[in-house]
Amino acid sequence: MAALGLLVSSADARPAKKAAPPKVPVLATEDVTLVELKDRMPPHWVVVNDVVFTHLIDGRSYIVDADSGTYLGTVPGGHSHVGVQFTPDASTLLIPATFFSRGSRGERTDVITWFGLKDLMPGAEVVIPPKRVQALPLLSSIPLTDDGRFMLIYNFTPEQTMTVVDAAAKTLVGEFETPGCALAHMTGPRSFMMQCADGSMQSGALAEDGKITLGATTPPLFEREDPASDKPVRIASSRWLFITFSGAVAEVDNATGTPTPGARWKLTAAGEEAWRPGGLQPYAYHAPSGLLYVLMHEGGPGTHKHPGTEIWVFDVAAKKRVARLPLETPSTAVSISNDADPLLYTALFGSGTLVVRRPSDAAILRKVEGLGSDITLIQAPPVAPAAATAP
Repeated sequence: MAALGLLVSSADARPAKKAAPPKVPVLATEDVTLVELKDRMPPHWVVVNDVVFTHLIDGRSYIVDADSGTYLGTVPGGHSHVGVQFTPDASTLLIPATFFSRGSRGERTDVITWFGLKDLMPGAEVVIPPKRVQALPLLSSIPLTDDGRFMLIYNFTPEQTMTVVDAAAKTLVGEFETPGCALAHMTGPRSFMMQCADGSMQSGALAEDGKITLGATTPPLFEREDPASDKPVRIASSRWLFITFSGAVAEVDNATGTPTPGARWKLTAAGEEAWRPGGLQPYAYHAPSGLLYVLMHEGGPGTHKHPGTEIWVFDVAAKKRVARLPLETPSTAVSISNDADPLLYTALFGSGTLVVRRPSDAAILRKVEGLGSDITLIQAPPVAPAAATAP
């Protein structure tokens, strides 16, 4: 009986069962904001590229309406983001990107992804050889042919090659050697020019199946002491301006399939030798007016990445400066829309701010802030080369 009493006492000592918590009402589902964009880029929409220098795996491109200063959306660019290429109708963005299986390390995969402008969602994807050049952004390292059929990817391992992707079939064509020569500056529906290490230029062309055939090579056009920038300016379908670090300008035409040097002139006049072009995107050409906008700064050799403190405007046909536009804030990138009533754009690497300006005097119309941390390239929608005004 004593044992039974002890057992009963133990049972009585158990804590009382806790009451069930009150039911929390279920919140109603809320729809997130969903904005459907236009079918194609209007002239004053712009792509602002951010390499995100402090965490390179997270590059991206922002879409902005420059007329209203409205942020419209973001597309991811992966590690060491370069920029985008527009399809000829400006309805789709093609973005080459690099990813690693462990974020910043592990197995590397390089891809090209198609993003429709209307919803900015990823579509088709093509895996390419994991060797695209990792450098500060150069759009000529990822060109699309003028007819939109093929995309070229410049590789540097340090072997120099080009990967070709059939953008229509969305398949990999292959990889082709381009020894000693880099980048691809398009000069027609399937032709291009390359810059070579000794200062010469080499032509190339793509066949219907996408295979590259290299053509004629020029003698050296530029001196080792004053090399041409790797950011030339396209002024017509087959014609480019190559500008040296000191500001010497050389026109090269590939209309015949052989790069042919043309007129030479300088950005600076007597007494202005201390002024040089510089920045990550130092040149912007407005085809309808034939005007070239150049970021200029005072500096010596080796300052070709320095931000510009002024924008100098040149009439390319006349080969003369028509304006000097001081900037209230230095800029490393300049771009311009391609329509008859253009907007001028500038940005400083590290600022995250796009400045929208009036081209005639660089007056600020508006600023779009909060665009990441490290703006590199500003890209306006393209115009067909045939519509460009040949100076």
